[in-house]
Amino acid sequence: MLFGVAMINLSAKAADGREVLARAEFTIDMLRNLLVVFEAASGDKPVLVELCDRAVWAVTPDGHRLLIGQKTGPQPYDA
Repeated sequence: MLFGVAMINLSAKAADGREVLARAEFTIDMLRNLLVVFEAASGDKPVLVELCDRAVWAVTPDGHRLLIGQKTGPQPYDA
């Protein structure tokens, strides 16, 4: 099974009333992937996380994009 991330309603409000700009649900496997990126590529530098329409990517300090997980898509229609 591919790693799944569900993109959540972007018009939500945080508990303090501020507008939420992005949300994502991460599986434990996705967090492990992200940890591998930190350990292997970043040292003590931050890693950028990109939330795209179909996937979540980690971008290393030197610009390499690494897949963290794929968005869970809608269920297919069976004939």
